[in-house]
Amino acid sequence: MKSKLLLFALFSALAPAIFGQTFLWESFDAGQMPPTGWTLNGLPAQWSIGNSNNSGGLAPEAKFTYVNQNTTTRLISPMVDLTGLTTVKFSFKFFYDWYGNPAPKIGVATRSHTGTWTSVWETTPTANLGPMQKDLDIANADVGGTEFQVCIYLTGNMYNLDYVYFDNFLLFNPLDRDGAMISLSSTPKYFSDPIPVNGTILNAGITTITDAEVDWQLDGGLIHNSTFSGLSIATQETYDFTCTDLLAAVIGEHNLKVWIKNINGSLDNNQENDTLSKLVTRVCLTVPKKPLFEEFTSSTCAPCASFNSGFVPWCDTHENDITLIKYQMNWPSPGDPYYTAEGGVRKDFYGVNAVPDLYCNGGNVATSVPDVQVAFDQALTQIGMMDLVATHTMNGHVIDITATVLPYANFTDCNLYIVVMERITHNNHSTNGETSFEHVMMKMIPDAIGTTLNLVDRVPFTISESVDLTGTNVEEWTDLIVGIFVQDQGFKLVYQSAYSTENVILGTEARLASISKDGTPLAGFSSDMFDYDVALPSGAVIVPEITATPIDPNSVVIIVPANELPGTTTIDVFGEDLFTHELYSVNFTIGGVGIDNPKVKNVVAYPNPSKGIVFLLNADHAAITITTAGGNVVRTITEFTGTSIDLGSLPKGVYILSVEKPDNTVIRKKIVLL
Repeated sequence: MKSKLLLFALFSALAPAIFGQTFLWESFDAGQMPPTGWTLNGLPAQWSIGNSNNSGGLAPEAKFTYVNQNTTTRLISPMVDLTGLTTVKFSFKFFYDWYGNPAPKIGVATRSHTGTWTSVWETTPTANLGPMQKDLDIANADVGGTEFQVCIYLTGNMYNLDYVYFDNFLLFNPLDRDGAMISLSSTPKYFSDPIPVNGTILNAGITTITDAEVDWQLDGGLIHNSTFSGLSIATQETYDFTCTDLLAAVIGEHNLKVWIKNINGSLDNNQENDTLSKLVTRVCLTVPKKPLFEEFTSSTCAPCASFNSGFVPWCDTHENDITLIKYQMNWPSPGDPYYTAEGGVRKDFYGVNAVPDLYCNGGNVATSVPDVQVAFDQALTQIGMMDLVATHTMNGHVIDITATVLPYANFTDCNLYIVVMERITHNNHSTNGETSFEHVMMKMIPDAIGTTLNLVDRVPFTISESVDLTGTNVEEWTDLIVGIFVQDQGFKLVYQSAYSTENVILGTEARLASISKDGTPLAGFSSDMFDYDVALPSGAVIVPEITATPIDPNSVVIIVPANELPGTTTIDVFGEDLFTHELYSVNFTIGGVGIDNPKVKNVVAYPNPSKGIVFLLNADHAAITITTAGGNVVRTITEFTGTSIDLGSLPKGVYILSVEKPDNTVIRKKIVLL
C-alpha cells in the first residue's frame, strides 16, 4: 500500500512566493474512492481502487472501468489556497487501456470558486497510452485564488476504453531544496518478526538530492536515524529507502512516524511535507496462509480451454495447498450456461472484462502455468494473521453452514465470503471443447457481497447460515464443496482462505496439559487452575520464557509475554472450533513468594465483550490495573468504590483487568473492547 492523502496547510499569504509548497499529494493509500476531500462527478460506480501499479506508481492506484455510456466523468481535488501565486505545477501518472475509436478524451482542467472548468491539457488516444507521467505548468486565471481545484476528466464514449489507471497526483510550487516523504507503503501494516522501515522520498524541489537523513520513531519513543548518501534524485524523481534499524514492538497496534531530517546536509526548505505516520500492528500469532485462487472463465471461451488444459492439472496437483473457486461468465456470447448474477458481482469487484482472468489472494495473475506457480510461491511467503474453520451438513437440498474467524490482530473493512461449489460439472459444456469443469460456483452465502466484519484481536466471529439450494445449477447433490475466505474491501487482499468440512463436530477442549517456565514445568500446575503467581529473584530483568502444551493438539495456543517485570504473561487457548476459550495468566513478581492461585469467581465483570462501560461486582476497595495484551499499563484505580469503570476512551482490543482485593488476593480477567 501507499501513502495517504496529504493536504498540507498553507503558510501566510506571502509564504508561497517565498518558500513554495506541496499543496496536494494523493496516491490512494487509504483504499477508498473518492479519497478523503476529493469528489466524483459523473459515473461514480465506474471508479474504484485497483491493487495494481499499471500507471507506473506503487499499488494501489485509482481505476476507471468502461461502461456503455457517452458522457463525462471527473475526479475532482479538494479546494486549495493558491493566494500570491501566478503559476503552479501539476503532475500525475496514468495508463490508458484503449479499446476502440473514437475513444474518450482524457484531460486535466482547473476551476476557482466552483466556477467553469478550464481545460489545461487534453488528448484523444488512438492506442494504449502510457504508462507515463504527465507534467503540467498551470498559469491560467484560476491560479492565485483561495478555492483552486484541479480535476482529471474523461469525456466521450466510455465503451471505447477498457480501463484508465491513475496515480501520484502532485500539485506543487517548487523550491530550491524540497524532499517530500510520500509513501510508507512497503513497510508492512502487520508483522510478527522485526521488520525494516521502508518508504519513498520524492524530490519536489529544483536541486538534485544527493543525500538525505531519515528519522523514525515508534509511539513517541527512541528516534532512529539513517543516512543515505551517493544519491542522484532529480526533480520529481523518487527514491525508495530502507532504514538501518529494524522495527520491533510488543504485540498490538503502534503509531510509526517517519520524517526527513536533512536534505543535502541541511534542513528542507519546505518541512510541511517531510513527515508521514502509519498504524502498524504486531500480530499475536502467525499461521500458514492458504492461497486463494479465483478464476473467471466460460465454456464458450477458447482461450479459457487452452489455459485450463494446464491450470486444471496444476490445481489437481496442489489440491490440498490452495482454495480454488471458479466463476463461469456470460461471455463470449452466448456465455456459460452456469453464469449467475453473483459471479457478475465478483467480476465487477475485480473489474474483469476478459476471460480467462485469474486472481491469487486478490491480486491479478497472468493466465499461464509458470505465472501461476510464481504467484503461488509468493503467496506462501505471506504470513497468515487469522484462522478460519467451517463445517456444513446437507439435508436434501438445504445446506447448513457454520463458519468461525479467529483474528490475531484488529481488522476493519473486510468481508467474509462463503461459496458453495460443485467439484465437477458437465452439463454446462458449450463451444470451447471443454467437457468438465472444476469447482464451479453455485451459490454465495448470504450473497456475493459477503458478511461485513470488523474483527478484534483474539475475539472469534461465528456465523451460521441455512440455505435452500433448490433452483441453482447443482448437478449432483453429493458433489458439493464449500470455500470460505476473508478479504479486505479496499485493497482486495485476501487474508485467509479454507474449505469447510462436511458432517464434522469440532472439538471444544480449550485447556492446557502443561505450562513451563524456561523449560521447567510450572509447580502446582492443574488444567483447571488459570492464575499463577511466580516470584523471581530480586534484580531480575529478563522476562522468563513461558511455553504451554494444550490437551487437544488441534486447539490454538497464543502466548503473549509480559512486556516488563513485574508483569503478566497471558496464554489464550481456543478449542478446535476456534470459539471455546480459556485464559491462563502467569504473574511475575520480584523478590516475593510465588503462590499458585486457583481461578477465583467472586469478582464479576460484565458485559464482556463491552463497548466501554464494564460493571464490577465484589471489587469494593480493590486496586485495579488495566493493561494491554502486551503488558502496557493504560489505567489504574488505587481504591475502587464504584460499580463500573468506563473504558470507552481506550482503543478497541484485548485488555487484562487485574483486581487486587484488600486481602491481597489478585484476580485477572481478559476484557474485550468492541
